[in-house]
Amino acid sequence: MKKFKYFILVPIGSIIFISYLSFMSSRSHRIILNDVNKKSKNLTFSEIDKMLNDIPNISPTSLPVDIWRVQYLLSENKIELAKKYVKSASNVNPHVYVSEYLQGLIYSKEGKIDSAFYYSRKAFEGWPKNIEHYKSYLNVLEAKQDSISLIKAYSFLDSNLKKVPDYFTRFYASFNKIKLSYLLTSFEDERNIQHSDIVGFTFDRGYNFPNNQVIRDTTFNYTFKSRRLILNELGNEFYYRIKKDSFLFFFKRDTIKPFAKFFSKFSPSNNTFVFRNVKVDDDKLQDQFYIKKQ
Repeated sequence: MKKFKYFILVPIGSIIFISYLSFMSSRSHRIILNDVNKKSKNLTFSEIDKMLNDIPNISPTSLPVDIWRVQYLLSENKIELAKKYVKSASNVNPHVYVSEYLQGLIYSKEGKIDSAFYYSRKAFEGWPKNIEHYKSYLNVLEAKQDSISLIKAYSFLDSNLKKVPDYFTRFYASFNKIKLSYLLTSFEDERNIQHSDIVGFTFDRGYNFPNNQVIRDTTFNYTFKSRRLILNELGNEFYYRIKKDSFLFFFKRDTIKPFAKFFSKFSPSNNTFVFRNVKVDDDKLQDQFYIKKQ
C-alpha cells in the first residue's frame, strides 16, 4: 500500500513542480517581452538569465528563449558569450532561421557588414513573417546604404505582409534614411554669405543630392526684402545682419541683441545657403539648407 501511494505521489509531485516552473516562466516571459525591444533596457542579462528556467524553452511566439539571452548580451557588448547561445537556440527550432538571425545580429555588432548582410538576408527570406528578421535585415541595408536591396526586400513580402503597418512604415523610414545618407552637406565652393546672394530672392528649405537632384520643402522659406529685412513663410518680419561667417536674427523691437545666431555659408553653384548646428527638438543639432527659388 505504501509503495502504491509512493508511485501515485511522485507523478503528482512532478506535475505540480513542472506546472509551477511553467507558470513562473510564463510570468517571466511577459516581463522580458515588455523590456527586450526597448532602446534602453531596464533588465540585464544576469537578471533575465535567472528568470529563464527553460521550462518551456520557447517563448509565447514559439521562438527559443535563448534569442533573448543573445539580445541582452549584445546590448552589453558581451559578444563572445552571445555566440555560445546561437547553436542552442537553433537546436530548439531549426525551421525558423534562428541561427541566421542571431549570426546577423552578432556580425552587425562586430561591424562585419558583409557577413551581417549574408545571414540577415537568409533569415529574412527564410522566415519573412518574423518582423524581427525583417527589421534586422533593413538595419543592415541602412548601414550599407543599399536602396536596391531594400526595394527587393519589400517586393519579396507577400501581399498580406505588405498591408501590415509595421512592415510598410519601416520600409519607407529605411528608404528615406538611405536617401538622406547621400545628402550633400558641404560644398567645394562654399563661402561667406554676401547680400548680393540673397537680397530680392526667396529661399525654400531643401536638400541637395548628387547629379543636381534637389528636394524642396516649400512650407519653410525666407524672403530677403532688403539688406536688413527678412520675411518668413508665415509673413513674420525680422531684421538680420551678416557678420563674416555668422548670420544674426533680431526682433524688430530689439535691434541690439540677436535672438538667434548661426554659423552660415553660401554655395553659388548650388544657390544654397546653410545654417549650421541649429538647435531643434530635444536639444538636438542639425544643419538646415535653403535653396533659391526659381
